[in-house]
Amino acid sequence: MRQTGPVTAGTRGWGRDFDPDRLARLELGMWKAYYRRQGPLLFRLLVRANREQARVDWLRAIGAAFWLAWAAVRFGRSAGSYDRYEPPIARGYRLLGLPASVDIDEVARRELRWWVVRREIGLAAGAAAGEAITALYSAVYDLPEDAVAEAGRLRGEAAEVRDRGATADPHGPTGAGLAYWPEVARLLLASYASLHRAVNAPTGPDASAADASGEPDAA
Repeated sequence: MRQTGPVTAGTRGWGRDFDPDRLARLELGMWKAYYRRQGPLLFRLLVRANREQARVDWLRAIGAAFWLAWAAVRFGRSAGSYDRYEPPIARGYRLLGLPASVDIDEVARRELRWWVVRREIGLAAGAAAGEAITALYSAVYDLPEDAVAEAGRLRGEAAEVRDRGATADPHGPTGAGLAYWPEVARLLLASYASLHRAVNAPTGPDASAADASGEPDAA
């Protein structure tokens, strides 16, 4: 049975016990809410996503959602001086209880970077956004970038598909988006499945044994 509360000692570690399909669907919902300017819905979905991935209590999930949504909404309305959004992003991540070894300020810089890449490059930002997301995942999970590169690439590609589709859609970003949202959903599902595999891959001696035999060592 899938957990619904905070992770306790002895689980696989921060942010690794998430359901990839559910997290992808929550992100899809958040993207739709963001571009349709549905602030309350965006906030509710972000709270749920925080609970799903970080397994924090409701108070922390709500607090983190407040700061992350606050930064995202204001970033969307701004035209420069983007570094002013790093502190609220960092406040949000701190509430999510990342391990002490993680540099929260660097995580905030990398989170903001992928927003800025999409803003500055525009419709062709998919590859650069994927690289920025890969760097973010590497910082959050303390993994080499090549381990999470596929997850980053797919999420960046999903962002480009959304941007190109909304630009071409005669109904604009607030329309139903039937020509592009299904493909965005497919890419996000694949991205979170890849991330889940990467962050839960065995490491150390067990990983070496698994590579050699095709199966992990018996306990």
